Amino acid sequence: MKKRRGLRTGEAIYLVAAILLFVLMFFDWYGVTWKNNTEGIVTLVVGGNAWQTLEVLPLFLMLTIAVAVGAAILRASGSDWKPAIPPAAAVCALGLLAALGILGRMISTPDLGGEGIAYGVDLELGIFLALAAALGIAYGGWRAMADEGTSFAGVGKRLERPKAAPKKKAAAKAGTASKPAPKKSASPSRPARKKPQA
Repeated sequence: MKKRRGLRTGEAIYLVAAILLFVLMFFDWYGVTWKNNTEGIVTLVVGGNAWQTLEVLPLFLMLTIAVAVGAAILRASGSDWKPAIPPAAAVCALGLLAALGILGRMISTPDLGGEGIAYGVDLELGIFLALAAALGIAYGGWRAMADEGTSFAGVGKRLERPKAAPKKKAAAKAGTASKPAPKKSASPSRPARKKPQA
């Protein structure tokens, strides 16, 4: 039976942050204020969460959440499976990319208005908390990498090794094929024995 292992600090951090990010995706990220062009009066104020206002980013955030939760379950279950990319490194990288994606949508807000309609897009509290959760995933992955003694440079070298191994094998085979086979030395013929005369 496989022994279950407890989560370390880094793994617990990115697991909690991933769950929070999933919940925060259903909170309002943007507030849209519609105005009357002629009178300049605010007529309607609505909000929108990540699923309602964005298209690609929520799918990437779900990928990040799935990898983080899966890596935590893999650790807690005591599995001996070791993928080419360590789970902690994948979580850290995806967390950083998720944070950059959210930050980019904070700077460049989505177009939520229509033609000929004046509107303003405001950032709501949900998107700031989501950014903090994504950074928490990245930080937890970094802490887990430190506990495992891994680094991105080491991961890169590990990925290059399988590519270099076939080249070395091919070179070794070519070297053995180019070497001429050793010639067998001709054994000296033995003189025939003379039969003694009776």
